Amino acid sequence: MDVAVKKDYQKALEEQKLEVRNLVIAGLEQIKERKTKDFNSVCDRLEKKYRDESI
Repeated sequence: MDVAVKKDYQKALEEQKLEVRNLVIAGLEQIKERKTKDFNSVCDRLEKKYRDESI
């Protein structure tokens, strides 16, 4: 049972890492397209969105 929980946790963690990576890449694309002027604002939006997310 313990192994199954650990595998589920690892899978969820990897999915979250992938989602965050994709959001950061999307933020960088916004900067390149001049849709935002400041990378800090992109990071602030991501931090606000995920600060209180349950893991």
